[in-house]
Amino acid sequence: MEHKKLNLVAALVAAALGTSLVGCAHSPSIDPSQQEIIKSQNDQRQYRYLELENGLRVVLVSDHKADKAAASLDVHIGHMADPKGREGLSHFLEHMLFLGTKKYPKVGEYNEYLKENGGWSNAGTGQEHTNYFFEVNEDALDEALDRFAQFFISPTLDPQYVEREKNAVDSEYNMKIKDDARRIREVLKDTSNQAHPASQFSVGNLDTLADREGSLLIDDLKQQYQTYYSASRMALSVVAKDDLDTLEASVRAKFSQVPTNGTVSSPSQMTPFLPEQLGVKINIEPMKDTRALTLYFPVPTSQQYFKEKPLTLISDLLANEGVGSLYSYLKHKGFIESLNSYYYGPDDFEQFTVTMTLTELGLAQHEEVTQAMFSYLRLIAEQGLKPLYFDELKAIAKTNFDFQEKYSAANTARSISSQLQYFAPKYVLSSDYIYERFSADLVKEYLAYLTPENMRQVLIAKGLETNKIQPEYQTPYAMVSLTEQQLKFYQSDEINPAFALPKANPFIAKNLTMKPLDAGNAIPEVIFEQLGFKLWHKQDSEFLVPKASINVQIYSDLAGQDASSRAKNFLYNALLKDSLNEFGYPAKQAGLNYNLWSTNQGMGFGVNGYDEKQVDLLTTINQRVRNLNIDPAAFELHKNRLIRAWGNAKFNRPYSQGLSVLREIQRNQMYSPEQLAGALSDVTIAQLQSYIQAFHQEIEVEVLAHGNIQRVESLDLAKRLYQFNMADATPKLRAEKEVRVNDSNDALIRELDIDHPDSSLIMSYINPDKSLQTKAHYALLGNIINAPFFKSIRTEQQLGYIVAGRATTLDELSGLYFLIQSPKEGPVELQRRVEQFFASFKLELEQMTPQQYDDFKQGLIKDLSAKDKNLNERTAHYWSEINAKAVNFDSDEQLITYVKALKQDDLIPLFEIATQTVKPFIVRSFGQVHRDSDDFKASENSLDICRQSGCFATGLTRSIKM
Repeated sequence: MEHKKLNLVAALVAAALGTSLVGCAHSPSIDPSQQEIIKSQNDQRQYRYLELENGLRVVLVSDHKADKAAASLDVHIGHMADPKGREGLSHFLEHMLFLGTKKYPKVGEYNEYLKENGGWSNAGTGQEHTNYFFEVNEDALDEALDRFAQFFISPTLDPQYVEREKNAVDSEYNMKIKDDARRIREVLKDTSNQAHPASQFSVGNLDTLADREGSLLIDDLKQQYQTYYSASRMALSVVAKDDLDTLEASVRAKFSQVPTNGTVSSPSQMTPFLPEQLGVKINIEPMKDTRALTLYFPVPTSQQYFKEKPLTLISDLLANEGVGSLYSYLKHKGFIESLNSYYYGPDDFEQFTVTMTLTELGLAQHEEVTQAMFSYLRLIAEQGLKPLYFDELKAIAKTNFDFQEKYSAANTARSISSQLQYFAPKYVLSSDYIYERFSADLVKEYLAYLTPENMRQVLIAKGLETNKIQPEYQTPYAMVSLTEQQLKFYQSDEINPAFALPKANPFIAKNLTMKPLDAGNAIPEVIFEQLGFKLWHKQDSEFLVPKASINVQIYSDLAGQDASSRAKNFLYNALLKDSLNEFGYPAKQAGLNYNLWSTNQGMGFGVNGYDEKQVDLLTTINQRVRNLNIDPAAFELHKNRLIRAWGNAKFNRPYSQGLSVLREIQRNQMYSPEQLAGALSDVTIAQLQSYIQAFHQEIEVEVLAHGNIQRVESLDLAKRLYQFNMADATPKLRAEKEVRVNDSNDALIRELDIDHPDSSLIMSYINPDKSLQTKAHYALLGNIINAPFFKSIRTEQQLGYIVAGRATTLDELSGLYFLIQSPKEGPVELQRRVEQFFASFKLELEQMTPQQYDDFKQGLIKDLSAKDKNLNERTAHYWSEINAKAVNFDSDEQLITYVKALKQDDLIPLFEIATQTVKPFIVRSFGQVHRDSDDFKASENSLDICRQSGCFATGLTRSIKM
């Protein structure tokens, strides 16, 4: 379930929404009693809050176990602050800050420094916030912070880069011009109050960022920076291994110079929706064949009620998937495929949202679906305002906070800087976990806004009646007022007798003790093995949380031997998940997660979270895996859903479609969406039942049990799983994986016909040598090439928003790949530019100093040496090693040994082999705007270009077994 991160200090505009609820205003000074940060009992890091003289608020985090350092600065200004007629200006400003500062004027130097030191950076502009963040090796933090601070002290905002970066923003806009999420979002803005800043087009394009008489973009850009980039609007967080005093000295030295004008963000005073924009139905026609019903209700911001969480309680009950739930009722009626409830919004209001994906029948009966939602709301209002549900959420949240695990330095810094904009320092870690007081009256006040008269009913489907076109994304839509008859029907006084509120959650963990440690290996060991079955066990002795993970993989040749078996396996997996919803939803609520997955080698399932009731849940899942009763309605629903999803793949972005086709070319048993949809179209229940039975006849099973689980428990589990899966099966070792490499003397080109303005190019160079020395070489070369390629192709040449050049792996093989999606040039010209880059990059390698080379090398070693930060990361590492048959669990250590032995003189010969001797697979598409070029005409007439699946299966390629 998704809940918006709450916001303590944003003021509530009662007049705009006509509510009696009261908010609280921002105060620039923090009471000393609110500065001591509440942290989890499991958190060994040290925290300090400070406020610089310029008003910049800072949280420092000292983590003596950190192997990376990070910082994040959040500016309380987003696209809602764009001037009218300059939509996208804040987004454009975000881009421009990366293009040099007075102290560090070289374009791209910031990212080059980070990359040389094992780091990376990013930023994002939202409605009310722009967040900048980076991660880097510990020993490079001080200089990285200095470079970062200059963004907010003295950016050059050089006019010579305005045109160039304007194109990058326009490329981002064009890249998503057929993205349904963007298209729908802009319709919702166009049907809201145009005087409210949330209604503005946020991305920007060449039109909104054009120079005009009396309004030059560079002048508006500088004015935006001076007005809003004030220390008084900023919050900074730094996470590092250094002690707090050292971090404080560094931050004060570098960020005290950030200018301030004393301004703070204040919520909009405009009403977000006019009366005629509420109590309405909005039809939107998507690009993809999708059907959805989303019900939006504007409500007063709940940010100041973060201790009571009234909207969380309502959305939790509405989104429940257990017996008697709204989801269960609508699903059994054949109306919906999924249901979710959440809330979000800017500082002055939120939108409480219920969204459902519909079946074809549900689309026809969307009014009944809407009525059912209001009926369930009435059940909540009349019977659900009990402490039970609040207390369950409170118990789950307390357990989750008490045993909270560590995540990456960058994620930690970014979360804290965002939270610090709304919460007193005391609550920046705990706000989402606090459930202090249940208030039935407060919940009732919010429920009073969830009425048909205050609803925006949004229906999304092909073929709906529309009468308007949204200009930026050319989206057909219509908005009409709901009739009195509809309003009356939706607000029925009756509660559907099929509805029932959730029973007490049986999966909430009560036994949260750590089990005595067995004497055991430092790595997983096989403690139970029979022909065709193996269980690996590792009791955790490092993270010490009452959690465990158990993964089960069943290998069968029938998982993907042809498109038909692969499609059936997808359907089998979907029906298994469907059959577990009502039983398993309370487990997920309580922090005991489960998952089922499908691969071309088999299928798998697993549980992770609090270990108390894991084995019972896993047993139920395994019983269902071996004895699935296929519900005819569910069969039709998921069969049609999969076919529709595969059919919609043609609407994915060009580079995404290209990557999918590249996988088909390079791996065996990979099938196109068209092949899968065709194979599934005629499948019957009887055929699927036969497939499931045959799937389990000849199998191999591998299991990992890791965490707060003792050896004797894992042995007992192994015996159960062995009996479940092998009693009536014949052991059969899994088939070897096969990958394909280009064995010809030329590039092999696969061309796609994609209906999109942009062109795309992917070039994949895979070396057939499996040696660790080759893998080490490519890992280092990829580390070095990443930033220069991005700088050349995107920053300097502005060829596209999506640009990537880096090392890649194909199972045990290594290589390089280069990807561009471009609105400016066709794929043949893009390939010329990539090859031109190769020539310039070779020169860079020749001129690289020994110190620069060593920096890259040490950065890679530190990346490979990075420790897992939590139990889930450690489980994922063990599981990937088991799947790769790396049973010593030391792949990274082995690779580090080879990286340390690399010599600088080997780089240039390797690069020449990587990009000249090795021949690439090329997957490309000509955008609609590039189809009048000579390159396109030449391509159309070429007989050497593949335009269908299977072109490179034999002759020109070589299969390598892994």
